[in-house]
Amino acid sequence: MKTLLVVAPALALALLACGKKAEKPAAGSGSGSAVAAAKPIDAGATATVDAKGAPAKPTKISKATRAEYKKRLQAGRTLAKATKWPEALVELEAALAAIPGDDRALAELSYAYMASGDHDKARKAGRAAVLAATEPKIKAAALYNLGRVEESAAPTKAAALYKESLALRPNKTVEKRLADLASKVPSTPEPSACATPMPEAALCDCLRKGVVDNFEPGADIACTLEPTAVKGFQLARYAQSEMNEESISIVAQGPTGWAVVGELAYVYNPGMFGISEDWTLDLVREEPLGDRTIVRFESTKTRQDSDMGLDEMEQEESKELVVCVRDPKGGLPTCPLGVTRSYTYERDRIGLADEDELSDMADLKTAGLPIKSETKIEVTLGADGVAKLRVERGHAEDVGDKRLW
Repeated sequence: MKTLLVVAPALALALLACGKKAEKPAAGSGSGSAVAAAKPIDAGATATVDAKGAPAKPTKISKATRAEYKKRLQAGRTLAKATKWPEALVELEAALAAIPGDDRALAELSYAYMASGDHDKARKAGRAAVLAATEPKIKAAALYNLGRVEESAAPTKAAALYKESLALRPNKTVEKRLADLASKVPSTPEPSACATPMPEAALCDCLRKGVVDNFEPGADIACTLEPTAVKGFQLARYAQSEMNEESISIVAQGPTGWAVVGELAYVYNPGMFGISEDWTLDLVREEPLGDRTIVRFESTKTRQDSDMGLDEMEQEESKELVVCVRDPKGGLPTCPLGVTRSYTYERDRIGLADEDELSDMADLKTAGLPIKSETKIEVTLGADGVAKLRVERGHAEDVGDKRLW
């Protein structure tokens, strides 16, 4: 099973073994959620989706709006350094109102809320920052901020967030916080959610219990089971939060019931902030491999994110492969291989603002545009149960030979 991380352009592709799906959570000194703030200065400042669900064309942000955003963001940072938290929150909320969904403002808000003692708002802001951010430094900081919020109540979750942060950028502060948690976190990984066989009808209730803390009390948590082309395998699609986050898991049937055996995708579609993600299942096929039977799941995920404050847009596409193996003795299948076979990333200007309009944002703009990167991994499955992962293009971690059984 593949542990799903929030994708960042500088994060090397990795093969990840079976494990619990990581929480999706940050940047700056905080991580954040869309916090209620003053009415946006420029109501057309963000891209949304059209009636058919496709990303709408981004709308222009005025130079005055950008200047207001930067002034408020800098004021909030200055006040935060002086530990004047109520005043800092006012300024950071105003920055977010100027450019709704901005990852930097959300990240700073998360940290400020945490420092002020409002952990609920810090958690919401942190998750929103992680979801919105793709720039590694911002996302890494947001993950760290979210980890700080979770430390006392959920040290295992905090440790996972710190590890995600460190995967994006080395940082001595994060390393120390992770080391300090060592005595509070069990050395044996927790089993995957709902990995114990149960009646098919109980699966959705089990999955809902794992995410219920992300919802308001009494909320209806969406969950559906969808059949696949292979007998004994289904997809479980369930909401992760009230922020339009969805997880897609593989569930399989064993002799004593159904259980989650793998993770396919995580999809975030807020319907605003210029973020749009799409996931498609390209193939589910059962086939022999040596003396075993495997089931291949191939899928594609795309993401588009418009950073209206900087007049920049980025696009990502990843093609995933998950391989499950049927137990020759009739037990529950396992899914020991999950790999991103290809990943492409592009970032460029949108072209709605000229250089004069962006003059106040010079220190925040991305250098070296346009940027394009690509990584490809060739996967060869051997009859001896060994998967050979070889990099064809770009850079990837955790490749080599992997045993399926």
